Amino acid sequence: MAHRELELLERETESALIAGTIAGIQKGGGLLLVKGVAGTGKSRLLAEIRTAATQAGLGVTTARGTEFEQDFAFGVVRQLFEEMAFKADRTPRESLWAGAARQARDAIDAISGAGEPGDFAVLHGLYWLTINACQDRSLVLIIDDLQWCDRPSLRYLAYLLPRIETQPVLVAVAVRTGERATDERLLQHIVSAPALAELNPKDLSAKATARLLRQVMQGEVEEEFAVTSHRATGGNPLLLRELGLTFSSQGVSGSDGNAGRVAELGGLAVAHLVASRLTALPEACAPLARAVAVLGDRTPLMRAARMAGQDSISQALECAMLLEQRGIVRIDEIYGSPALSFVHPLVRNAVYESLDRTDRTTSHHRAAQLLREIGSPPEQVAYHLMKIPATMDPGAVADLRAAAAAAAARGAPESAYVYLRRSLDEALEDGERRVILLEAGRTALLFDVVTGARLLQEAWDSAEPVERAEIGPYLGMAYIFLAMPDVGVDVQKSTISGLAADGDDDLRKRLQACLLSSSTWYVPGRDDIVECLPELHRLPYGDGFGDRLLYCAVAGRNTALGDPSGVLRARETLADETFVDQADPNGPLACGWWSLAAADDGASIASLDAAVKRAHVGGSLFTLASVYIHRGYTLLWHGDLAGAEQDGRETIRVGQLNGSGVARLLGSTVLAEALIEQGRLDEAGQALTAAGITSESCPPGPVYLSLVALSILQGIRGNHEMALEIARQAEEACRVYQIRNPAVADWRTPAALALHHLERESEARLIADENLELARRWGAPRTLGRALRVAGRVSLEKERITRFGEAIDVLEDSPAHLEYAKALLELGTALRRAGGRNDARPPLRRALDIATRCGAVPVADRAGAELATVGARRRRTALTGPGALTPSERRVADLAASGRTNRQIAQTLFVTPKTVEVHLSNCYRKLCVTSRAELPDALGAEPENTDTDTDRT
Repeated sequence: MAHRELELLERETESALIAGTIAGIQKGGGLLLVKGVAGTGKSRLLAEIRTAATQAGLGVTTARGTEFEQDFAFGVVRQLFEEMAFKADRTPRESLWAGAARQARDAIDAISGAGEPGDFAVLHGLYWLTINACQDRSLVLIIDDLQWCDRPSLRYLAYLLPRIETQPVLVAVAVRTGERATDERLLQHIVSAPALAELNPKDLSAKATARLLRQVMQGEVEEEFAVTSHRATGGNPLLLRELGLTFSSQGVSGSDGNAGRVAELGGLAVAHLVASRLTALPEACAPLARAVAVLGDRTPLMRAARMAGQDSISQALECAMLLEQRGIVRIDEIYGSPALSFVHPLVRNAVYESLDRTDRTTSHHRAAQLLREIGSPPEQVAYHLMKIPATMDPGAVADLRAAAAAAAARGAPESAYVYLRRSLDEALEDGERRVILLEAGRTALLFDVVTGARLLQEAWDSAEPVERAEIGPYLGMAYIFLAMPDVGVDVQKSTISGLAADGDDDLRKRLQACLLSSSTWYVPGRDDIVECLPELHRLPYGDGFGDRLLYCAVAGRNTALGDPSGVLRARETLADETFVDQADPNGPLACGWWSLAAADDGASIASLDAAVKRAHVGGSLFTLASVYIHRGYTLLWHGDLAGAEQDGRETIRVGQLNGSGVARLLGSTVLAEALIEQGRLDEAGQALTAAGITSESCPPGPVYLSLVALSILQGIRGNHEMALEIARQAEEACRVYQIRNPAVADWRTPAALALHHLERESEARLIADENLELARRWGAPRTLGRALRVAGRVSLEKERITRFGEAIDVLEDSPAHLEYAKALLELGTALRRAGGRNDARPPLRRALDIATRCGAVPVADRAGAELATVGARRRRTALTGPGALTPSERRVADLAASGRTNRQIAQTLFVTPKTVEVHLSNCYRKLCVTSRAELPDALGAEPENTDTDTDRT
């Protein structure tokens, strides 16, 4: 009997859910989850999904995770896309690789080794490959045994699922419960996402057991035989199938007279049932089955035959057909040639376990030699080297390191680490061992800081001073991320002191820059670091790479202290695109961005936009998190609330993918502040709570920004006592981390406002005046304008209009648009209260326009209410024309006007197509147009007011 799908029994509810999900895929995609213990029919339900999708004319591609190949980078992704994305001659289908999708080429094409995109660039490319694949018809991705999926493929799914809710893509996965997963955190992140449907197949009833056995045994099954079989297997479909196939191979019928035989076989494991079927086959079949068990599913028939020692391909094909007839393997066609896979992972396990330890070792060694000989990708060779003892293969180190390099190039640091770690078990010279330790440690830092620190410490302990210079920055940062900041700083200082006095000056400056940047934001209370600033300031000007890193680091440290002296050099340094492209965004470069953003320097956003583009093309998840954090705060401070919200959410998602607590903390904070300004207070509170920021507790680390956000939230909610208490906690955090600049973390503003509401006016003015003095020293418009506005709020009534007017003068030409709107609102309100109704209208109208453009609903609502109070009618639309567009909307409108499609715009701006659709809808409304063709003319028009304010008479 050739392998065929059996009738689906007692799955009417599941079938209805499948049909409904397939029918609704055009409305938007998502997850279809199938969960259950081994053998309950999860794979059969996935087959039903495939059939239903194919009949509906949808594109379908399938893959299966296996416990044997969990370290094979992007193994599941390759199964999904390899045949779809490449033609039979291995040339790419260019339409699928358009745009950003080309960045994922190496993850799919196991042959190519060109290019080294970072892990995020690969994820982003795979996302667009998926979007490209569903343009002509809806797409269904089916993955069996997700719990054994390799980590890079899990990360792809975690990245994909939140972004396909408006795309016709269905991801159907089966998860075997009770099994140890490749990565439990990533798996739970995926299966915890809201699912379009969840299927939980149960064991079969006695009646269904009889029907299943009739299909398998192709004959009548009497009642006692069926009842005994049901009792022996518990109604587990897989065990029933194996039992029926074994009886058929032995010529045993389903009569009641054979019910006693069920008791003999029914308690046996699948391994025994499979073994008994193999024994009944010709002798040449078992070696072929064992070869496939060692080589893995989707093994080309010719390769399996060679592994099994069979020279005749016709004999191998005959054996394969017999194995398929006995329900052990299935024969698929891949690129026009037959390939073998087992019908179920438990069947593969059964065949593999039939090999004793010596046979397994010998078989894996032979497989490694065979794959090396035919030029297979190094990761395929490495998989088998991992299964044999160290020192058994003299070429192991070279193959393992080549596999690590290939995995790293495809954005799979976990797989790369596994190969490097295995290399360390081989007999190595001291120098080579240190090189591999450093490589493995740096790789491990991307996903497991504890392991990375341990390996780097081992390399450090055996290294010479010059070698330590390469290790020190990584080891230092590892200890800082492990909440051991003093140890990390001491390592970095020791690295510097170990250099020869007449050694490489540029290297010394690089190390000093790394030390200073890491201590600025993450290490509390190190006066010895701050004390070195005067000496660094006195260094002669240079244009080396180390000089430029040092300028950024010094600027960052000075920014934290409220000293603007380093901003100019930071601006000059960040203007060098080559330097920015080469520098690590998690180190001194980030200090430069922070310094310019805090100084309201327009160069910061341009540099960050370019960095986002580079990160999507060739960056890692850690790189992207840093860039999104800094750009998110810059957009927030500029009043682009939608952009800040988007970057905050992206930072959180990246933190969930790479496990970075700092990324989740800071991403949640910038998101919360953007939501607060939009009036979405409950969502802001949820964002902070999700990051562990509450009035009772906070996670370890630099929480000063998060505490300021929480204090602001409590103050807006009217909880002024709590707002003051949290502001004091933020004050202490800033003191510990030596953050003195209100441009960075302004705890004084919520503290002063809380005291004002509590009628503790003298205390409020004292804090506001201190804040104003610090802001004047820093000098940036946003910080100074805010300090003037708050000082006006808490000052005597006769001084308020002067303070607010000064704030407006400072902010008018700055990029701090929302802060400008707030100052205008305060001035208009003060003028109205002083009896100047006519004088109040212009600033209130301007405040309304700007706040509406920023999406700051509370400020716009207050301005509208104040306009009503002074007798001005509030227009239905505050502003139309190009001036009404937010920065994010303007970027989308410009690209659409130039002829770009939604997908092209999404790829250019690194957002989802849904985000583009939302922005374009807003653009059409604000520009009063109905199509793309009208955009060029509309964007060239001047802003115009509609429903002009008129006095009420």
